[in-house]
Amino acid sequence: MEFNISTEMGGDIVVVDMVGSLSASNIEEFRSQVSRLVEKKYCYLMLDMSNVNFMDSSGLGSCMAVHKQLSEKNGIVIFAKPSEQVKKIFRITKAEQKLNIVPTRNDGVKSLYEKMMGSKQK
Repeated sequence: MEFNISTEMGGDIVVVDMVGSLSASNIEEFRSQVSRLVEKKYCYLMLDMSNVNFMDSSGLGSCMAVHKQLSEKNGIVIFAKPSEQVKKIFRITKAEQKLNIVPTRNDGVKSLYEKMMGSKQK
């Protein structure tokens, strides 16, 4: 199963576009991309999941790990516009109760800016 990942930088926010299957066969590519961003001190990520057509337990585990990793650095990851298949996985596993999931990219950008402004005021 094919998987492509690309990033767009916009100030302090990084949008990660994913296309294909987020599964055990390609999870290392996802993990290494996110790890490089975190190493470069990017703490505000939006993962556009609208074109992720399949996600297995490895993909779900990686999403949870990214959430935890950024939370520990006072950052945030937003999961934007998940496909129906991904939404179902998040719902069945109750991951939706822990992860920041938004219906659109615009909602994701708004949430990230609100978080950034809140952390700068502290």
